[in-house]
Amino acid sequence: MRATIVCVDDEWDILRSLGNQLKRHFGKDYDIELASSGEDALVLCAELTAEGKNIPAIVSDQRMQGMNGDALLIQLHTLYPKTLKIMLTGQADADSVGNVVNAAALYRYIRKPWDETDLILTVTEALRRFQHEQQLVEQNELLKKTNAKLESSLSLLLATFEATADGILVLDRAGKVVSFNQKFVRIWNLLDSDSTCLEEDLPDAIFKQLTEPDAIGFQELFLQINTEKHDFLRLKNGNTIEYYLQPYQLESETVGRVWSFRDVTVEKQTEAIVKHQALHDALTNLPNRLLFDRKLTAALNNESKLIAVMFLDLDRFKEVNDTLGHAVGDLLLQSVVQRLVSCLREGDVMARWGGDEFVLLLPQIRHRENVSEIARRLIEVLQPEFLLEGYSLNVTASIGIAIYPHDGTDGSTLLQNADAALYQAKKCGRNNYQHYS
Repeated sequence: MRATIVCVDDEWDILRSLGNQLKRHFGKDYDIELASSGEDALVLCAELTAEGKNIPAIVSDQRMQGMNGDALLIQLHTLYPKTLKIMLTGQADADSVGNVVNAAALYRYIRKPWDETDLILTVTEALRRFQHEQQLVEQNELLKKTNAKLESSLSLLLATFEATADGILVLDRAGKVVSFNQKFVRIWNLLDSDSTCLEEDLPDAIFKQLTEPDAIGFQELFLQINTEKHDFLRLKNGNTIEYYLQPYQLESETVGRVWSFRDVTVEKQTEAIVKHQALHDALTNLPNRLLFDRKLTAALNNESKLIAVMFLDLDRFKEVNDTLGHAVGDLLLQSVVQRLVSCLREGDVMARWGGDEFVLLLPQIRHRENVSEIARRLIEVLQPEFLLEGYSLNVTASIGIAIYPHDGTDGSTLLQNADAALYQAKKCGRNNYQHYS
């Protein structure tokens, strides 16, 4: 919408001449409106404003019938403070001009009869100034809106920062703390720390909570700039913290680092339970076949000495289940395992193969007699009777033995030959052990 320049004079010829000069120079970009009195000028300006038109400049005579130019300009300044006012005066009344100047209502005054060039230059300068001030107003409005959006975005960012499930720690390039959220404070149990002291002593507060190997590695990471890393930290209180380390970059330059932490103690405990259950027998808590096979393979791959594999079977265990029930049978199996495990050395492995059958791995055997000695202990430890649920039970075991590398060089062959030796022990009357032959 085009802006309007308003001309005011009570002498029609002067007013028309003034309007024509302004139209020749500014008519391409501005409307030129004429008012023959101060009162008409006020009405005209009100109508233009109601139409949403800007009035960048008003050129008014000083001496007019009715409302003088100085009174008009002062009143217009109250109504339209941004509009620039130019006064035309033949015989300047110093007091009148002073009143307008003191009211901050006068941009410039021009003597009559005016020089057209002077008039045009003055109005041009006034329009340029008005445009500049309008641009400043628009820029300020834009700046206010931008600041409001930034504040809103910052509030949203901070809310997101605090709402995340992870504890976040932001460091600058020098390793100084920039920011952290409350989740970080809770994960690292820093709730009672003063925030100012916390920023300065935060690394030490973390290091003190870590187990020694993790503390050393974590201190080294704190000094690195461009490292990306994902790992777990073990705390002295038994908790496990998962972390991600990511460099923070602006325009391809690393300016800091962002750490995210999550307490995964419960998840790790659950994971360990599930893993344990997958590799252990539910009744006896001994390793199952899968875990035993893994340990046997590892022993064969890493051992150059003798290794013994035993199959141990409880004699006539089925009769216990058939006569006293599976509940008593289960209790008996658990009690038998407790006695058998007490005979093993550190590093020996005993697994439940199925039913009342067990398999043992004895690494680092010096000679065959070591194996025979352990087999005798296993048989002897079962000799005392078991008192379970009011029953007195006697249990014996038969054992078959295969030794690496004489009786096989792989796990499958050793197990097969130990099973054959167990069959031989059964044939020899049970409650004894036999080496594979």
